[in-house]
Amino acid sequence: MKKAAELLAVFLGRPEARRACRVVDLYQAWPEVVGAELAGHARPLGHREGTLRLGVDDPVVMQEMTFAVPELLARVNAWLGQNAFDKIQFDLIGGRVSLDAPQEARPIFHVPQAVRPANLGGLLGKLDPATPVGRCYEKYVRFFQAPARRAGRRKKATNTDLEAKRI
Repeated sequence: MKKAAELLAVFLGRPEARRACRVVDLYQAWPEVVGAELAGHARPLGHREGTLRLGVDDPVVMQEMTFAVPELLARVNAWLGQNAFDKIQFDLIGGRVSLDAPQEARPIFHVPQAVRPANLGGLLGKLDPATPVGRCYEKYVRFFQAPARRAGRRKKATNTDLEAKRI
């Protein structure tokens, strides 16, 4: 059995993997590659096969950038050291984030914990378990019982457990 490091080395040694890493470097160095003026108007959005996808903010800028395609392709391919791209597709960037944008720290979301009602289970036995409301209430009661059971590693709540609570 091969180690993960050996498999990773084989994968990263492939030409397509090296090319993909180089394209990621291109996105990160975008202003240096195409120049500050062009980088201010066109941001990298991605690529597919031989087409580089760039985002622009304005339709007029998109039209103007079509005249800069030969210069952009020459700079990008020279930086990559190969003719990786032969076309450029422009899209309105809209709300999308370009690939050369600095990575922001993602906020950490805390899942709020449900507060167990004091009178939980008070309606067991009063609601018909054959009705949708009765079944829903039983599941609601089990929802609050589940964390306690997991902590004690007890078995999952069954209908007989709920029947015993009704009495």
